[in-house]
Amino acid sequence: MPGRTIPALLSRRPDGTFPPITVGMLKKFLKSETGQALIARLAAGYIAFVYRTTRWTVIGNELPEALLRAGKPVIACFWHQRLMMMAPLTHRLRPYNMLISAHRDGVLISRAVAHFGVTTIVGSTSRGAADALRNMVGFLKKGQLVGVTPDGPRGPARKAAQGVAAAAFLAQAPAVTQSYSISRAKFLNSWDRLMIPLPFGKGVVMWGDPIPPPATRDAMDEFTALLEKRLDEDCAAADRFVGIVAPVRRAK
Repeated sequence: MPGRTIPALLSRRPDGTFPPITVGMLKKFLKSETGQALIARLAAGYIAFVYRTTRWTVIGNELPEALLRAGKPVIACFWHQRLMMMAPLTHRLRPYNMLISAHRDGVLISRAVAHFGVTTIVGSTSRGAADALRNMVGFLKKGQLVGVTPDGPRGPARKAAQGVAAAAFLAQAPAVTQSYSISRAKFLNSWDRLMIPLPFGKGVVMWGDPIPPPATRDAMDEFTALLEKRLDEDCAAADRFVGIVAPVRRAK
C-alpha cells in the first residue's frame, strides 16, 4: 500500500470500523519521507528537552570560539558514542557544519540536527571519503567549523580514520577534541555503545587544546594517534566530572 498516509490508513470504513494497521504498514511508513521527518522531529524534541533540563558546565569553549572569531578554521572531533547532544551543546558556534554519512541512519541524524541550525556535509571519514574531504576542506578554507566523528559512521569504535588528518593537512586547520557526559544516561549495545542521555541530570561539555595540523603527509599518523589519545582522555575526564563510568567497546 505504497503512497497511503497514516491518516488515510486510519480513515473509517463504510461500516464505521478502522482498517487494521500491520507491522509491515508501520515499517513502510517509518521508512517513508513523512515517517523519517516525523522521527527526526521527535528526536530533536527529545534532545532539546534533555538539553534544557540538564545542569550543564562548559569547559574550554573559549579556545574554539576565539579561533572562529579570528576567522580561523576548526575541526571539532568527538567519538561517535558522544554524538547525540553535540548539536545543542555547540549552539554558540555557528555556522556549524557536521560530517554525516549518506546512509539511512545518517540522513535521519542530518534531519534531526538541522533543527538546531547544523549544516550537513554528506560523507564520512571512511566511506565516500574523497567527496567528503573536498567539501570539508572547502568549508575550512572559509574559516568555518566542521564537526567530525573520526570513528563514524560504522566504526571500529574509538579508532580514528585518516580523513581528519587529511583535512587538517590540506586546510592547515587545527583539530579540537570535544566530549560531553551526563550523570543520567543509558548506553545502547551498539558498535559504539551510543550514550542516550536522560533528562534532569548533571552534564558537562569539554573542549581540549587545539592539535596543530600535520606539517607534512608523513606526520598524519602521529596526528591521528594524538587525536585518539586526546579524545579518550576527554571522555574519561568528562565521565569523572559527572560521576559515571561509561562502557567502551574498542576495536580489536
